[in-house]
Parts: sequence; structure tokens; C-alpha cells
Amino acid sequence: MSLQVFLQAKFFGINALLHEEGLSGDAFLSRCQWFTLLGEFIPRALLAELGLSPLLLGAATGGRFLLVLPDASVLAAHAFLATVAERVGAVSGGSVGLVWSSTENLGLWPDIRKRLETGLRQRRDTPRLPLGLLPPATPFPYDGLVASLRPAATVGWSAGDPAAFLANSGQHQWPLPTPIARPLSTPRRWGVLTADLDNVGPRLHSATSAEEYLQLSLTFKNFVAGELARVAATDEFASRVTVLYSGGDDFAVAAPWDALLDFAKEMRRVAGLLLRQLDEQREGASRSVSMAIVHAERHEPMASVFARSAEALETVKASGKNAISLFGRTIDWPQLKEAAEIKGQMRKLLSRFRASPEFLDELENFYLDPAAGSELTSSRARRRGRTLDKPWRLHRRLRRVIDVRESEAFEKQWDSLLEQITAQSGGKRQLRPTGYVALAWARLEGSSS
Repeated sequence: MSLQVFLQAKFFGINALLHEEGLSGDAFLSRCQWFTLLGEFIPRALLAELGLSPLLLGAATGGRFLLVLPDASVLAAHAFLATVAERVGAVSGGSVGLVWSSTENLGLWPDIRKRLETGLRQRRDTPRLPLGLLPPATPFPYDGLVASLRPAATVGWSAGDPAAFLANSGQHQWPLPTPIARPLSTPRRWGVLTADLDNVGPRLHSATSAEEYLQLSLTFKNFVAGELARVAATDEFASRVTVLYSGGDDFAVAAPWDALLDFAKEMRRVAGLLLRQLDEQREGASRSVSMAIVHAERHEPMASVFARSAEALETVKASGKNAISLFGRTIDWPQLKEAAEIKGQMRKLLSRFRASPEFLDELENFYLDPAAGSELTSSRARRRGRTLDKPWRLHRRLRRVIDVRESEAFEKQWDSLLEQITAQSGGKRQLRPTGYVALAWARLEGSSS
């Protein structure tokens, strides 16, 4: 009986390929799709080329896959992956890489996993391409991938170009795992939502057996891919949401601004159902979801918006997780409802009481400028910090930009707004992050109407 060997591989570096200047919407989608297909179908192609059963594919999620191979096939598998890695590096200009490691199925799973991870780190630290292999400028050859796959029923692979994926053709073919992204629709106000199930990595690392690891990996992957496709296909989102990426525990979508928040709340709701179920079955399961929404500036390319959203998501996860980033502010999920209520009050002041249009502009001046506090910032900008030593000055200054008759209803609405956008802390009144989110939200709605 031959010895079993675990082989783990990981693709990385897609972000550099997505940030190319002048990238069109369909080209951006094609590169996202290409990277997703690498992780899904390269391991299947490897097994097919070696004449091995597809059941030996343990998991394939988020550009990473795990195979169980007979000892006699390991050298051939390494040669196959080396060919793929060389081609992937060549077509991506060295941006995208592939690393892998293998180890015998000996010992406890935590020890096996550590050996695999150590091997991946060592390979990643090794230069991937010899100097001079790449020409000075190599155009990416698969920018039309999404357009070719949209009408296709199967995706194929051939040894002639091991980094290419073909529509309805190739030496080996498989059904498309998920619907291909629809064309991007970029109205005047649109944005990108990125999301990540928190603590999935640590939970996978705590698995005590290969079977538990594989089961968890497939559970998270199937949930993200399945629920993302289901919610995006509902009547509310079917013609508005474009899926950019779907990984093992994360995803990204693009949509008009007014659809993004509803989509985020629905995905968080269904994620909560799964996470609560896992909590009942396994102690320490992931219990929260972090998200970030960034709206596009005028004529801003998709790659730039996606990069800003990904950066905002990292900030959310670094600041405590289970929160959402909106307009550059990180707020807890319960605070999102509070921000919506404050936004409603601001819009009411503008509409019902016919407040001056400068009201929102003036209110924004009291929130901390990103550069405030810097030694290079003017003293006036620093004075516009978030700390309000004399809150009555804020009240008096804002009242000057309100052009309405005195009324009990207005006074009640105004006092309620001031109470919600400020809070007492350390003996001082401070502007709350939810207030800024509500303010930016109200401005965005006003400019869209």
C-alpha cells in the first residue's frame, strides 16, 4: 500500500494585476474570474492529467487547494505545478505566483498542517522567475475571459496553455461552478462592497483532523458561493449587483449605492444563521462578519474603488471586527440603524423645515478632517477637531445657517439631532462617528435625487 501525501498549493498576487492603470470594467472582471478559476480548476486539471480520481481533491477555496496524492504521483504533481507557475508568472508579468508544499500523512493533523504551511512560506520566499524571462511589457492575454464564458455551459483546460481557461472546449472540461459575472453597470452613484467572515482562519487552524478541516472549508466555501449567488439573483438585486469575487470566507460585489447597503444587511443576516448553527456544533466558530462599502468618485475606475474598499475592510478587521466601514468611518452593526435614523432627521430638516442647502456643508466642517492633528495642518483645521469644548458655539453657528421660522416642531427636531450626533466623553462633548456617517449618507442621497 502506497503512502498518502498531502499537497497544498496557493495562488497569490492578484491585487497587483488588478491595479493596472486604464483597466476597463470587463477586463477587471476577467482578471478576477481568472484568478478564481485558477484555484478551482488547476487542481482538477492536475488530477485529470495524472489519471487520478477527482475525489482526491480535498478542498479548493480562495485560491488555495489541498490534494491527497499517492506517493508515486508526487514528483509528477510537482512538475505539473512548476509548469503552471511559470506560465502564470509569465502572463501576469510576475504579479501572480503559485507556491506549494507536500508532506506525508504521518502524525497528527496539526503537525501535518504546520509542515505544509512552513513549506508554503519557504517557497514564497524563493524568487519565482529568473531574471530576463519576461519581456519589458507583456499584455495580459485573458482580458476577454468573462465575455467568452458568459454563454458557456462548461469551462475547459488544455496543456498547451496551462494558465488559460476555455469556453466549451479543452482537453478536460467541467461545469461552471457559479454564474459568470454580469456586465458592470456603473450609474452616477455606485460603489463596491467587500466582506469577510471573521475568525475563519483561526477556526480552520484549530481543526484537530483533516476531515474536520475539509468539512469546515467546504462549509464556508459553499455558504459564501451559494448564498452570494442566491441573494444576487433575487428580484431586488438581480439586475443591479455584479459579483466581483467569491472566496472561501470573503466576497466582493459592485452595485448602485442604494443597493449596496440592503445587500450588505441581507448577507449579514444569512451569515448570522450559519454562524449561529456552527456555534451550536463547534466551540469557537466564527461569530461575526466585517464589511466595507466605498462609493466611487466621479470617473473613478473599478480597480481603484475595489482597492479602497479592500483597504477599508482591513481597517475594520484591525479595529475589532464585526463592524462595517462607511464613508471612511468604522461603526458597529447596531450603529448602522442609528446612523439611518440620524440621516432621516437631517433630510427632514432640509425638506420639512426648508433648511438652507448650506446646512450639511456647515455641519461637515465640524468633523475631523483626515489631516487634522498633523503639524502641517493649519490652526483653523486643527480647531475643527472632533472635541467640542464649547458645544453652545456649535449650536449657535449651525442655527445661523437654518432659514426657518421658530416652531416647537423644529426645536424638537433640532435638539434631537444635536443629541444624537454628539456624546459626553471625559467631561467634553464629542462628535460621534455615526453622525458623520449619517451626514455623508444624507449628502449622497441629496446629490442623487
